[in-house]
Amino acid sequence: MVVQVKNLKKSFKDKEILKGVSFDIEKGNVCGLLGVNGAGKSTIMKIIFGLEEADSGAVVFNGEQISEKSSADFNIGALIESPAIYMNLSAFDNLKTRALLYDISDERINEVLKLIGLSHTGKKKAGHFSLGMKQRLGLGMAMITNPDLLILDEPTNGLDPDGIKELLDLITNLKKSGMTILLSSHQLHEVSKVADHIVILHNGEIFYDEDNTHDDDLERLFFEIVHGGA
Repeated sequence: MVVQVKNLKKSFKDKEILKGVSFDIEKGNVCGLLGVNGAGKSTIMKIIFGLEEADSGAVVFNGEQISEKSSADFNIGALIESPAIYMNLSAFDNLKTRALLYDISDERINEVLKLIGLSHTGKKKAGHFSLGMKQRLGLGMAMITNPDLLILDEPTNGLDPDGIKELLDLITNLKKSGMTILLSSHQLHEVSKVADHIVILHNGEIFYDEDNTHDDDLERLFFEIVHGGA
């Protein structure tokens, strides 16, 4: 077990966002976290990564409890919301800014650039990248440390169909290398292809938490829950 989410509760002002959410993510698996906008997916991801603090509950990572203060001690990479990139730097130099913090070699930077399909960009500044290229660079920033857990919140945003396929192929290859991935996406059909486990969140609660057999119609199941759930 890599991640155990235990009874997370979170409110913003008078709105209850998470109502006691619990689920597990197995080592080397892709867990698809699904839900409509506002369901609480990003909040869960931010709590796991240490960007938000839960009102109560816990996240246990590799047997140790994550808190806002100690999250930096865990090898977790994340692409949450808009990628945190420097628009005046090249793709290589953006990755270099993060690599320097962890004594990561230029060889690893070039390896990641190849994986995310940005090897050809040279000295071109990220401010001139397309939305999809910026998204891929954000993914590279998240995976430069070869994290034990990679959190991807809507990573297909801005990608065309070819880009989505390339991203899913990359996720599959990362899983084969042993990386554990928490993936949130509105691309239900695509998630069903790569996820080992599916968690569906609705109104701050878990309505579905099962291994993905690839036999179920995930889109039908999802819409039954979000339109028929409490």
